[in-house]
Amino acid sequence: MNLRRTVEKLYSLLPEVAPPPTPPTLKEKLMWTGAALVLFFIMGYVRPWGLSAAANEQLNFFAIILASSLGSIITAGIGPIVLASIILQLFVGSGILNLDLSRPEDRVYFTGLQKLLAIVLAFFEAFVYTKSYLIPVPGFEWLVILQVALGSILLMYLDELVMKWGIGSGISLFIAGGVAQRIFVRLAGPEGSVLEELVAALTAGSLAQVLVPLWLIIATVIVFLLVVYAEGIHVEIPITWARARGVGGRYPLKLLYLSNIPVILAAALFANIQLIAYLTKDIPYISWILGQYREIPTENGVQYELVGGLAYFLNPPAGLIEKLITTLVTGVPYEGLGMDILRALVYMILLTTTSVFFGKLWLELSGMGPRQIAEQLVRSGFTVPGFRRDPRVVEKVLERYIPAVAVLGSALVGFLAAFTDVFGALASGMGILLAVSVVYRYYEILMRERLLEQHPQLEKVLG
Repeated sequence: MNLRRTVEKLYSLLPEVAPPPTPPTLKEKLMWTGAALVLFFIMGYVRPWGLSAAANEQLNFFAIILASSLGSIITAGIGPIVLASIILQLFVGSGILNLDLSRPEDRVYFTGLQKLLAIVLAFFEAFVYTKSYLIPVPGFEWLVILQVALGSILLMYLDELVMKWGIGSGISLFIAGGVAQRIFVRLAGPEGSVLEELVAALTAGSLAQVLVPLWLIIATVIVFLLVVYAEGIHVEIPITWARARGVGGRYPLKLLYLSNIPVILAAALFANIQLIAYLTKDIPYISWILGQYREIPTENGVQYELVGGLAYFLNPPAGLIEKLITTLVTGVPYEGLGMDILRALVYMILLTTTSVFFGKLWLELSGMGPRQIAEQLVRSGFTVPGFRRDPRVVEKVLERYIPAVAVLGSALVGFLAAFTDVFGALASGMGILLAVSVVYRYYEILMRERLLEQHPQLEKVLG
């Protein structure tokens, strides 16, 4: 209880976004949501004072799921917030933290603990990024660390602002916004855009150069459509309300039951392995296993390129589709194509299997397993037709569906993300998966908000 009192005391000292005095209208919610998104975009272009002109972008591939912009004050992005949330949810789900989040006092304690942990992690990650990946001006290291940490803390408060005054979650909003920004810049940016490459290729009359940008556009559209289609696939489990005989319905179990959590956790693991590999690159034997780097001299110092080790296979090969198309059109094999194909296959297998592993782990520790869902249904007065109203009986029925759907959904999101990363699109596979899921959820939220605004009496029914 001493820890709880300490956390509550520290939490009371932190500033907090005040809730709206009256429920905001849909127009006001959209305004606050838009304002938070604009501020997020602005922060992505604010460079920390004391940072050199160059920054090592070795982790840029994973930046998209962290809503971060390397070399800006949001270099760490939402990483500390997400990591704090994942750690505490796993602690609660596994029973290490004995909290009942249905109780208001436990919910307040959980929120306070999460905010304090996120602040601590913000400074820790800012330190790691600055020491390993940013290049500060000599003597300004700690100032850069402070600014990067404050950037993540400000994102935490923007997330709180969106949840109280806007629509949905700020975390989801920032991820979707970051992905949309990358897709727009890659498609029609001022320099090196896909459309610019396509026009240049058409002018030059080169088939290989035309097919590459064309494939990127087509692949992005295909992945978007596949994810939207997968979002709509679900298994319906019949249920009845025990208090009213004959009154029942169906419990929809989505194919993407665990959403993108498995691939996010897998990507976070890959990013941490790569970070450790970079930090241990000068240690014999460990560097041979985790990651081998090659020094590349530049005007702003030495840059490092991955050339071997585990971390090498946890990144998709760059430009594989361009090499494949060029080889097919010209008939001349691209140098190093065989190793790139092997690396791509290993990456796809590792990301898919790791996503399945984390999916099964998250199912057990997050309260989404058959036992927890059965208890929730029975507690709400529901049961499965033809079976006794007993949580153990309902659990047996749900065990036929939930684990299989969770594994299949985890494998699907892992494979789609890996396939898109390897064969190319306007954004990374994980980024597109996250963006589509977030936009789909925002569509559902907007439809609900619009319905409640037109029929306020439905709020008691929908909750």
